[in-house]
Amino acid sequence: MCGRFANPLSLEQMRQAFHIAGRAPDWLPSWNIAPRQPVAVVRRHPASLDLRLDLLLWGLVPNWAHDMGRQPINARAETVATSGMFRAAFRSRRCLVPATAYYEWQAGPSPRQPWAFARRDGKPLALAAVWESWEYEGDILRSFAIVTTQANAATRSIHERMPVIIDDKDRDVWFGAPPAIAEHLLAPAPVEMLRAWRVGTRVNKVGHDGPDLLTPLAEDRLQE
Repeated sequence: MCGRFANPLSLEQMRQAFHIAGRAPDWLPSWNIAPRQPVAVVRRHPASLDLRLDLLLWGLVPNWAHDMGRQPINARAETVATSGMFRAAFRSRRCLVPATAYYEWQAGPSPRQPWAFARRDGKPLALAAVWESWEYEGDILRSFAIVTTQANAATRSIHERMPVIIDDKDRDVWFGAPPAIAEHLLAPAPVEMLRAWRVGTRVNKVGHDGPDLLTPLAEDRLQE
């Protein structure tokens, strides 16, 4: 699963990296973004097709829900196109979540060892996600779930799942292609895309934040 990530990018950095048009919401950089928090998400405007940056709640509430109830933070790539929870969103409401790194916890004795994963080339990660709009008593809540897939050969020793990462060249397909075509993007990231390193357990607590959360414990790297 993907249950925590970092996005300390400024609004201007996200504008440039994702070609954002129009106004953007206030955004406070964070190195420890957790579920049930408002998150900067890139969506395509249905009329202009411009990319917009909005704040959405992490934890999807489908538009048919009677209450907030379950709020899944992840959607499995294997079933996102067919699941009753996600298929409508996958059909017409795909989005991207900007991040500079994501965290996973390695199985073992408590406290489990957290690892950080980021692109080797230093570019922001574009995490595949789907979003929904839910109305209750006149108020509208927009929320999302990150799509995950099986881990690649370089990361599965840490965790069996990883977020789907959409490469720059595939963004138009992700936003605009029919589901049957977009499904081809739901694959593990190439082994050479990511680097990984151990970080301290301060990241385990949602209240902790700051760039030190990404400081390596040592010069550990996954062997490719």
